[in-house]
Amino acid sequence: MKPSLSVQSPVRYAGLLPVLFSFFVMGFVDIVGTATANIKAEMGLSNALAGLLPNFIFVWFVVCSIPVGLMMNRIGRRATVQISNFITIAGMLTPLPMILGLMPATLAIYLVTFALLGIGNTMVQVALNPLLTNVVSGDRLAGSMTLGQFVKALSSLLGPQIVLFATVQLGNWAYVFPIYAGITALSSAWLALAPIPREAVAETGSQSFAGAFSLLRDPYLLRLFFCILLIVGIDVGMNFFIPIIFHDVFGLGHASNINTLYFAARAVGSFVCALLLTRYAASRILLRTMIAAIAAYLAMMGLAATPTSSMAVKALFCVLFLPVGFATANVFSIVFSFAIRHRPEQADLISSLLIMGVAGGGAVTFAMGLIADSLGIVGGMSVLLLCMLYLLVTARYIRRREQQHP
Repeated sequence: MKPSLSVQSPVRYAGLLPVLFSFFVMGFVDIVGTATANIKAEMGLSNALAGLLPNFIFVWFVVCSIPVGLMMNRIGRRATVQISNFITIAGMLTPLPMILGLMPATLAIYLVTFALLGIGNTMVQVALNPLLTNVVSGDRLAGSMTLGQFVKALSSLLGPQIVLFATVQLGNWAYVFPIYAGITALSSAWLALAPIPREAVAETGSQSFAGAFSLLRDPYLLRLFFCILLIVGIDVGMNFFIPIIFHDVFGLGHASNINTLYFAARAVGSFVCALLLTRYAASRILLRTMIAAIAAYLAMMGLAATPTSSMAVKALFCVLFLPVGFATANVFSIVFSFAIRHRPEQADLISSLLIMGVAGGGAVTFAMGLIADSLGIVGGMSVLLLCMLYLLVTARYIRRREQQHP
């Protein structure tokens, strides 16, 4: 497979940019790790309780994904994205009275914000990848989705910087939420004006809850579903645990901004992957990057096992988590494209089903926090190692499958 962007007409090119910018809004969900670390410090939460907080976002990927997929088939992909924008704006404005000092800071307000962000992000993730096929040729799906993931990675990269700006310049890290609300409103207005053609409406009996879950009877789709679940868990887990490691193991007081390096690596990884996909098979890239990620992560675990204040160790730790972010940046888009190509006639339902797997982000971080409280930081990190090993085994399976059936 040699994907590259192939826009079908000037009109569709005009529709491509606002769709890609919507991936920027999609990236707002990655603030959950940095936000959780700040809420943990603000509220004095344990690792286990803090690790549970992302579930207030990711549980909605389980609850809403299939209903959103069915609704999307009726009202259209762009309309679904617009509804997600309105819900996201509402969620981002929920903490504003608390930020302005009109009411006391409470965990409950943050949970409402997380919940609305989760609902809105579920909808945009279900609808946006299929919407991309409305403006870009579908036979090059991995490359176009990877480009979207690059835009999403840029959003994730800027998230910790916005938090730092809000903390230093505005006096409260939580100002990141109303800032996100304003960006979402701009994205919604641009998308409303874009000339995007409406997709054909599927009218088959499979457009139902039973039809969606029946797709998991396909062993190949089931494997890909678990890949989505685990790669999101790896992303959120890295985002959540890196500041904790720098604080608890290396003794660095304020470390949330260190996530910027991880997101930078993901952004570069997404961009480089989009270029590589024009020359090499996606299955080959997936296999080799997972090998690199596991090697770097094992070295990270070794450093985290020994508390130290050495600047050299801290610098080496940063160097090691960069290839993890670089290597895992392409997994989501490649796996997603494999699933859509496998059953293109069921693209909307497959999209909603795979987005259910995003809930893995909450499950994995909770497991990490629970084990870390019992066995220490390295014990918690071992959860992500198991996730990476599963992805490696599946990448090898996909590679063999494509070699046998090119």
